[in-house]
Amino acid sequence: MNRVKCKAHCCHLPSSARQRQRPGGAITEAAFSLDLGRSSLSTAAAASSSGMRTARRRDAAAWGWRERCRAAPGLPRRRRSRTMQLARGSNNHGSDDHRTMADPYTAAATMAEEVLVDRYVLFEDELSEVTAERGGTPPSLTVESVLQRIAAAGLSGDEAEAAVERALDAVMSRYRAEIEAPAEAILRVRKAFRPSAVEKVVAAAALGGVDAASYREALEGIEPRLCRVAEPPGLTSLALRMSWPGDSALRHFPAGAFVSGADHNILALYVGPYRPGFAEAGFYLVYDAWANSVAVVPPLPPRSATMFSHCSIGTGVAVLRHGPPSDYVLVELLPRQDDRGLISNTATLFMWRSSGPVAGRWIQKEAVLPLPTEPPDEEEDDEDDASPEQPSYRFCADTAFAVGSTCLCWVDLLQGMLVCNDVLADHPEFRFVGLPEGCTVEPEHGRGDQHRSTCCVERGEQKHTIKFVSMDGYGQGRPISEVALITWTLDEPQDPRSEWKKAAAASMCFGDLWKDDDGLDLPPLPPSCPVLSMLQDDVVYLELVDNQRLEEDKASGMLGGRCYMSLDMRRRRVLSVFKFSPGSRCFPPPDIFASRFTMYLNKGTPSSQKISHPRNFRIH
Repeated sequence: MNRVKCKAHCCHLPSSARQRQRPGGAITEAAFSLDLGRSSLSTAAAASSSGMRTARRRDAAAWGWRERCRAAPGLPRRRRSRTMQLARGSNNHGSDDHRTMADPYTAAATMAEEVLVDRYVLFEDELSEVTAERGGTPPSLTVESVLQRIAAAGLSGDEAEAAVERALDAVMSRYRAEIEAPAEAILRVRKAFRPSAVEKVVAAAALGGVDAASYREALEGIEPRLCRVAEPPGLTSLALRMSWPGDSALRHFPAGAFVSGADHNILALYVGPYRPGFAEAGFYLVYDAWANSVAVVPPLPPRSATMFSHCSIGTGVAVLRHGPPSDYVLVELLPRQDDRGLISNTATLFMWRSSGPVAGRWIQKEAVLPLPTEPPDEEEDDEDDASPEQPSYRFCADTAFAVGSTCLCWVDLLQGMLVCNDVLADHPEFRFVGLPEGCTVEPEHGRGDQHRSTCCVERGEQKHTIKFVSMDGYGQGRPISEVALITWTLDEPQDPRSEWKKAAAASMCFGDLWKDDDGLDLPPLPPSCPVLSMLQDDVVYLELVDNQRLEEDKASGMLGGRCYMSLDMRRRRVLSVFKFSPGSRCFPPPDIFASRFTMYLNKGTPSSQKISHPRNFRIH
């Protein structure tokens, strides 16, 4: 299946991860009471009935809790999402990994002018933390104990299924009364004594309708936390602390969110399985670092875009800060499908404005996209061949970013850029800007973000430059030592007459890196996933991956096979290397982008409301 056809069927994957799975939640040892693949429970399941499905053995760090619930033997489908709460115990979704630090908001946090941010944002469950402080979940209230009792009774078939139903009803009622309800009461008291410093903004469209209560509940029970700040090439990580009630449907979401777009102090996240075009639960969460606020934005209106009417452009929602400090626009660009189910050159822009006369609701604008076309496939049947009247278009954005206060760019790192100089206009117009000469690559060469990246850099008021970096020769059979890192710049990208130019420090071969690493102990690993610095013209950040250890990483959740380095291309030397500490755990693997949002932290917050670390409470 070619790249264009894949997009129509696999649309709305998060950001550049077109081939990545949506993040599930990392499950820690405390949540292993639902690991029904253990030998004791496998024995119990075998003794129960042939109708009970055998537990699939999966590593807990590599699969979300939904996958665990699907794998539970003898557990009726409608019970699984709720029963997971019995197994959460003190699970804090990865508090032992590199994302968590003791005191997140330090002087370093507010002074960092540029950071490398992990797009994957894990949940920190406050209710589970309180439950753990109170002693956790007693063994008698676990799913494991229920199945063991049923197995010991020698029941099988329908009789065993009915017994499991009755036992789970009883255990859930006890768990709710003895564990969840007291923990929720304690949490309410804590929040009453220590009100949140985060401003909660309810979007106008979320005030009414059948989902209004759900959006309010989501907003009241969620707060961003900057749990790690590091100078690049170290990684900066966000978390979302959630305090939703134990019986809330919001707890059925995957245990993490995804940062899709960012501009200055504004970050936009997908929370829940929702993506445009799919009827899944979820919402957009907009975090404003300047105002220390979060806003819940509802999904696109039902039936305005479906998997049959529109395709994904590739990346997710884009963000444009059109008025400092905190006026923003969310933009979903969704190409329409042609009658073959493939991407066409017409598209719908769905826009959400935070201020102005049309604020607080999704508005639609139609546009024409000057997309490159796909050559006809001579091997296809005549009836499937592209005709001049109905060409096949090819474009799949790896990233989207703002240029100034009105312009947005969607970049296919293999083909070029779609530039809209004024997305706020009544009739937005797009133009296509090709990549530098010789850089256009056929889609068969794989994902562009593995060996290329681009970003916009401010050169002063109303002056901007787009930078592009490519690993020349990557994936083309060359030894990694002969692969060259090459950079270009596009000044004033809003001017149609502007052209790409090679940067002053145009290129360097990776073979030069290991000649003199200045004592940094640079591991001899192949670089990939370059990220351009938004602050330093000649600096590029690269990921180093030990492919032999990747399978071990996937199985254990460890990050021993990855590290990151900063490279000064002008001086042709490695500046620093970031290695994960032994025992660091992280799943999914980091997906990083450069941002300057940390320089805005607390700038618009009164001193009495500055962000601080949550107070520690002790329960007697």
